[in-house]
Amino acid sequence: MERKEIKRYDFAALCNMLGSNNPDHAMLSDNVAMLMNGKKDKINKVIPYHTPVFLEEARIGVIRKGECDYIVNLIPHRIKAGTLAFLNRGSIIQIEQVSDDFEMAGFGLSDFLLTSSYSKHQDIPLLNQYSELFVSAEPNEMEVVEHLFKAVWEMIHQKDYSRDSVGNIFIALLHYINYLNNNQQHIPHSPFKHSREVFTQFIQQVNMHCHNHRKLSFYANNLCMSERYLSTLIKQESGQTAKEWIDKAVVTATQVMLKHTDKTITEISDELNFTNPSFFCKYFRRITGLSPQSYRNQ
Repeated sequence: MERKEIKRYDFAALCNMLGSNNPDHAMLSDNVAMLMNGKKDKINKVIPYHTPVFLEEARIGVIRKGECDYIVNLIPHRIKAGTLAFLNRGSIIQIEQVSDDFEMAGFGLSDFLLTSSYSKHQDIPLLNQYSELFVSAEPNEMEVVEHLFKAVWEMIHQKDYSRDSVGNIFIALLHYINYLNNNQQHIPHSPFKHSREVFTQFIQQVNMHCHNHRKLSFYANNLCMSERYLSTLIKQESGQTAKEWIDKAVVTATQVMLKHTDKTITEISDELNFTNPSFFCKYFRRITGLSPQSYRNQ
């Protein structure tokens, strides 16, 4: 049987799926893509609701109107008009609900262009410290971002545009979003900020390693703290236990593979480092209420 690859949800794929002749968006090369007028009907065409999908490349979004409920890297979010969004490469997103008036713009780079731009700007906190970030922006701050988006939009419509310039604008946007985020951190040494930082690092570690590691001790060692202290901080910050977050990550990874690949249950069990398929199926059913095959057949 021919294997299905996990679907690519970069802006290039979005533009290809939506049609190359739509004036609201452009994908002019393998390196740069923009979605300038993303509304509910367009989003519904390419990203199914309630289904986790991989976003392969870093991207920046501007929420202009409406609101959207979705899960990013296990964490539920409600984003509203006036929000700037950053999603790092390798993020997993699951859309739950989009308002009828929702409208956004998005800007994404290929890994090649991002890496070549990044090599000239080594200190980029968003790329190094966050898997995702959402920042509320004032109207004048949104206007700055819109101007930069417009500059890229006009630039990529030129016959021979400068990819270095486009990459540098993307980097500038990352710095600007980080600047706005830092300005909104009013209590820099608060213990609540410390627990949030630990929680963010924990979730990043879980998303990165859940395929091979389900024991809390692995993550506590990586974060240089005891299991008990890590458990306390995670429960304090999120209301859920660290083990629940690890299980959630494993289930999400399983759901992606069940829906977007032809891998057998045994192959998925092996990839997620379970001792045998029977234990894997019991684990998945205990958390979701469904067997892996039942979830695949939905």
